[in-house]
Amino acid sequence: MNQTRTSGFTLVEMAVTILVLGLIFAFSVPAFQRIGDTYKLQGATENLAAQLRMAREKAMSVQSDQPMHIAPNSLGADYHIHYTSGFCPVNARWKFPHGVTLFSCTSTIPTMLKDGRINGSGRIILRDTRGNQDTVSYLSSGLVLVK
Repeated sequence: MNQTRTSGFTLVEMAVTILVLGLIFAFSVPAFQRIGDTYKLQGATENLAAQLRMAREKAMSVQSDQPMHIAPNSLGADYHIHYTSGFCPVNARWKFPHGVTLFSCTSTIPTMLKDGRINGSGRIILRDTRGNQDTVSYLSSGLVLVK
């Protein structure tokens, strides 16, 4: 007999290939989620540090103290700035991303003074759902650090 062989893949080869790709996909999705959580925590920490620095710069430019309140779920935000009159503008309120929470804070009201200093030194620790932590430290000299 004269048999001709056709080119292509068998059903078993296709099934094995799909199974291997499925396993790779199943193991990679949680890794990508962990990376996303890590970036959320780092972003929230950097944003908080940037807002502290911005409040310090504003205090120096307008020659008026700028208190920042770190109080989760207060005024619909996790941290916000009050003017000395007590007014808190809507655009001066910020929330942490979903899954990032305030873990520890040495002072809930660091005040940026008009001479560029902060009313005391302290640190703010944020934590994500996996227990990873990031720290914002501020010194009475006005320096704000992210660790």
